[in-house]
Amino acid sequence: MRMTLTLAMLPVAMTVSALAGVLAASTALAQASAPAASTATSTSAPDADTAKLAALPVAAQTQWLARTIKSGELAKMPDEQIVASMQAIQPEALVRFLKAEASALPEYQYELTRHERINNQWQTTPDRMLVKIRENPLQIYAKWQPDGAHAGQEIIYDETKRPKEMYGHLGGILGFTSIWSSIDGSLARSQSNHTVRDLGFAFIADQIAHDGKSFRAAGLSEKPAKISVSESNGVRALALEWEAPSGPPQHYANKSRVLLDLKTGRPRGIEAWDAAGQKVEEMRFEKVRKEQWTDATFDPKNPDYKF
Repeated sequence: MRMTLTLAMLPVAMTVSALAGVLAASTALAQASAPAASTATSTSAPDADTAKLAALPVAAQTQWLARTIKSGELAKMPDEQIVASMQAIQPEALVRFLKAEASALPEYQYELTRHERINNQWQTTPDRMLVKIRENPLQIYAKWQPDGAHAGQEIIYDETKRPKEMYGHLGGILGFTSIWSSIDGSLARSQSNHTVRDLGFAFIADQIAHDGKSFRAAGLSEKPAKISVSESNGVRALALEWEAPSGPPQHYANKSRVLLDLKTGRPRGIEAWDAAGQKVEEMRFEKVRKEQWTDATFDPKNPDYKF
């Protein structure tokens, strides 16, 4: 009797076991499918936001860029979302944002590390400079720091007095006398491919705007050829790269790269290459801070200076 009952129950047990297997498989499939659906939903939202951003007029894109940077929202985005958002932004919106930021920083100080190729020779030691700026009218004081080239050198530029000249002295034993010299003369060009007027942040916005016009005139897209997120001395930065068919004077360089601090929107650096792929300059801007200068800041008679 027990044997008969056992045999009778065997098909039932097999059926229950089979049903349990099917239910387990269904549950596993549902669990595996849930994250996929969630991922699809989460990725579709940024795509929709990017499409909306791309459809905005330039003025609204400029406002969006300023708002997301100042609120810290842009810096919190993953790299992929930052790149997608910046690809949706029109170049004119970026230029307007940078010019507005320069206007909001009328007087400031920063530390500059500048490495350049001069007369086709890459300089072995970069310049390290402390730069003080008043944007309007353009007034500049710069001192070369001990840990870089031309240590001890100082210059003052004031466009209200001599717009085409600067006042300065060399470093070391040759720094005993100060002279007026052309901002674009042989002495200045022996140390840099830039003039003293290029030290202001407004210069960067002006160059991007200039290249935008030259790209349009050549029938080319003015959007960056590459947008990425990188690090500059431990600071997360937006990297914008442009590639041009020629270098100066039509374009800033054959290839240029601008770094913007994701938290502040301020420039962090510039890099440029020539047609042969040689790097011609690399600059880094650090310790930027807003200031309120007095006229003594740009006066050679300031007792803190050695003119």
